[in-house]
Amino acid sequence: MEIKLENIKEFSKKYNSNLTNKIIENAITTNGLENTMLDRNIIIENQPIFNIELPESSRYDQKDSYKCWIYAGFNVIKYNVAQNLNIDVKDLKLSSNYISFFDRLEKANHLYNEILELDNVDFEYLEKEKILDQAGEETGYWEFFKSLVLKYGLLPYEYMPDTKESIDVDRITTIYTEKVLKDVIKLIHLKEKVSKQELEHEIEKYLSEDYEILSKILGEPPANFNYVYKDNKGKYCEYRNITPIEFKDKFLTLNLKDFVNIGNIPKHNKEYNKIYRRDNYKHIEESTLLNLPIEYLKDASIKQLKDGIPVYMGIYVRQFRDKKSGILDTRLFDYNKTLGIKSLTKEEGLNTARIKMHHFMTLTGVHIIDDKPLRWKVEDSYGDKEKVNGCYIMNDNYFDKYVFDVIVDRKYLSDKHIELLNQEPIDYIDNAF
Repeated sequence: MEIKLENIKEFSKKYNSNLTNKIIENAITTNGLENTMLDRNIIIENQPIFNIELPESSRYDQKDSYKCWIYAGFNVIKYNVAQNLNIDVKDLKLSSNYISFFDRLEKANHLYNEILELDNVDFEYLEKEKILDQAGEETGYWEFFKSLVLKYGLLPYEYMPDTKESIDVDRITTIYTEKVLKDVIKLIHLKEKVSKQELEHEIEKYLSEDYEILSKILGEPPANFNYVYKDNKGKYCEYRNITPIEFKDKFLTLNLKDFVNIGNIPKHNKEYNKIYRRDNYKHIEESTLLNLPIEYLKDASIKQLKDGIPVYMGIYVRQFRDKKSGILDTRLFDYNKTLGIKSLTKEEGLNTARIKMHHFMTLTGVHIIDDKPLRWKVEDSYGDKEKVNGCYIMNDNYFDKYVFDVIVDRKYLSDKHIELLNQEPIDYIDNAF
C-alpha cells in the first residue's frame, strides 16, 4: 500500500475530530512524554521501605565506563569482605581498575588462542560468528568477574585507583581494540607459514606488549602491597607484602564457585530447564545460564537476601524508569491511555530484539507481604546523587518483565534444578539473548 495525500487528509480529519488529542499534543510537546504521563500514585505506592534489607553501604560510580558487571560483583562480596576485615561496609572500596586491567588482557589472550585453534579464519566467518566482537571491550558477565577474582585476587581501591582513562574508557577501548585486532591479522597471515610453537611464542610477545600498553594507561597492577587500616575498634592493622590473591584468600570467604546463573528468557528459541552458553564471549570461564520460569529466580533471590547476601542481577532498565524518584514500575507511564500504545510483553520484546539485558545491578532488599514480593531494593553503580541514595525501588512487575538473570548460591535451588546444572549447555551466538 502507498500512502497518498488523501490518506493524510483523512488521518488529520479523524485526529482533529477528537478534542482530547489536541490537549494531549499540547501537553506532551510542551512538557515532554514522561513529565506528562508520569503517574504520581505509582511513585507514592512504591515507598523505599523493605522488611528484608541489607545494611546501608556506599555507592560505586562507574562514570563513563562499562564496568557495571564488576561493580555488581563487588556489591555482592563487599559485605563478606568488610565483615572479615572487621570494618564498616561503607568504608570498604575495591579496585575495579585492577579487575578491568586483567579482563582486557585475558580477552586479548583468549582471542589470540581462538584464532590459533580455528580451522577457518576467513573474515566472513569471523564476522558471522562474532568472534572479533569482544577484542578490547570492557563489557562482561558474572563468570568473567568470578574467574578474574579467583585467578588474580582483589585489591583495595587505594592501591590501584582509577585513572582518567579508566573512568572514561572510549579512548583506551578504541586504541587497545585496534592493537589486538592488528595482532589477530598478523596471526592469520602467519598460521600457514610457521609452527604452532612459533605462533604461541608470537602470542606471548603480543601479550607482553598488551601488558605494557595497559600499564601505561591504567597503571601497573601491584604484585604485592603493604595493607594498613584501622578496624571498627580503632585497632591498627597491617599486612606487609600481601599479594592481591592472598588478600582475596584471607578476606573473601564466600565460595564464588558455588554461585550459578539462573535466568528467565521466554524466547522462541529458548526452552525452560535447559542450559545455554554464550558461544561468542570467550574468557577464562564460559558464560552459561539455566533458563527457568521467573518465580524460581525470585524464590532463590529472597532466600539469599534473607541470609544477608546480595544478589547479582542482569536487567533491561531503559523503560518505565524515573531516576528522580528511583522508581522502576511498568505502570509508571500510561502510554496506552494517552497514545493508544500497548507495551510489548517480555516474550515479544525478546523475539523482536527490542529488549535485552544491558546492565547489571544488585538486589539488596525486598518487601514481602503474604509471602509475595511487592518491591525490591536495587543497588546501582552510578553514585548516590540520583534515585534513592543511588538505589532503585523496583516494583515486582518490573522484575517479571525486565529481569533476565540472577546469580545465586546453588544451595538456594531445588534438588531438581541442581541436577539440571549437570546437563550439556546449548551454544548460541549472543545478541543479549
